[in-house]
Order: sequence, then structure tokens, then C-alpha cells
Amino acid sequence: MKNVTRIFKNDFVNYFKYRIIHMIFILSIVLGIAMGIFTNIDPLVFVYITIFIFPVITFAVSFYIEREDDTILPNESCEFCPFQLVIGKIMSAISIQLLPLLIYTIIMKLVLNMNFSLILFILVFILSSIIHVLIGLSLAIIAKSNLVMSLSYIVYILVFSVLPFLSLAQAIPSNMEYFLIISPAFLSGVLFENIVFGYLFSDLLLVSLSVSTNLFCSQTIFQEIFNTSFNPRGSS
Repeated sequence: MKNVTRIFKNDFVNYFKYRIIHMIFILSIVLGIAMGIFTNIDPLVFVYITIFIFPVITFAVSFYIEREDDTILPNESCEFCPFQLVIGKIMSAISIQLLPLLIYTIIMKLVLNMNFSLILFILVFILSSIIHVLIGLSLAIIAKSNLVMSLSYIVYILVFSVLPFLSLAQAIPSNMEYFLIISPAFLSGVLFENIVFGYLFSDLLLVSLSVSTNLFCSQTIFQEIFNTSFNPRGSS
């Protein structure tokens, strides 16, 4: 646990150093204000931007820079296993994601007077954030250059992250939804829509798959990172 705490603290030092916290704070405030002012835009649009795009880019870029600067791990002369590294980085990344979560829930509940289950919303927000932090870490780990990493982000965002936005705009036929369960973002979008709209309008099977598949994806990606042979101090 001490090693996880050291990684957690080290991440926050790097988040300040690389201005990640500053960027998340400013964007959260801007998007929160926009959510409250532009009421003609579905609030979930801002939530989706924060969950499906921010973590994949910001925390992955931070990890990549840390690896290049050899600052992924604290300077203490102790050994860290991949499990401790991933847990520490998930905890630090999710703790930052709590800022936009707080702002959005305040705006949606107190300004927009939306009626939905706050507990379910928070649980799905955190689960979705964890998945996309893990995806971001995976892309950063396998990337051997800035070009490869950038292309990976673009492909993921264009192919997978755009799907929940299309679903929110009702641009996806209902008979096509089950073909899109390969996208964690789409599945999270299904859960968000059913929670925020206040009633279960999607097929129960699709909702069940959204929960189970996202949990399975989290476990699978985590296990893949845990089993990877990369050396945090010596990757190139």
C-alpha cells in the first residue's frame, strides 16, 4: 500500500508539473458553465467529452511524457510491480476526474433541475473513467513514438468514442446497437442515457450487456497491463 501511495503522490507532482490538473480544472469549469448556459445542448454531451476523450488523451500523454523523462516512478530505491503501478495511476487519475463529476452533478441537479439517480450516475461515471484511463495507459504503453500514439488516439476517438454521441443524437438504428457492444464508450453511453432520462427505455439485455461487458473490459485491460513485460524505467 505504501508503494501505491508513493505512486499516487508522484503522479500528482507530475500532473502539476505537466499542467494536467490545470487543464482539467479549466476545462471542467468551462464545460460546466456551458452546460448551465446552453440548455439546448444535452448535458450528456459535456459528460461524454470529459469521460470518453479527456482520460484517453490527457493521462496517456502524461504517462508517455513520464516514461520519456523517466519520472513514472518516485525516486525511492524500492521495487514497484505493474499491479501497484496501475492501481496507483488509476487512483490518481480518478481522483482528478472527481472534479468535473462534482461540477456536472451540481449543474445538472441544482441549475438544470434534472431528476435522476445520483448514486447510479456516479458509479457509471467512475466505471467509465476507469475504463478509459486504462485504455489511455494501454495506448501509451504500446506506443513507440509520438506519431504512433497520436494515430492511436485519433483512431480510438473516431471509431469508438464518437458512438455515444451518435447514440445521443438518435443517429444509430436500434437494430444496430448490439453490433456496437465492442465499444466501451457506447456501452457507457447506454447506461448514462437510461440513468439520466430517468427510466429504462433500452432493451434490458442491452443494459445488462453494458454493465457486464464494461466490467469485463476493465478487468481484461487491467490484466493485460498487469501481465505486460514493459519496464517503467527502461521503456523506449
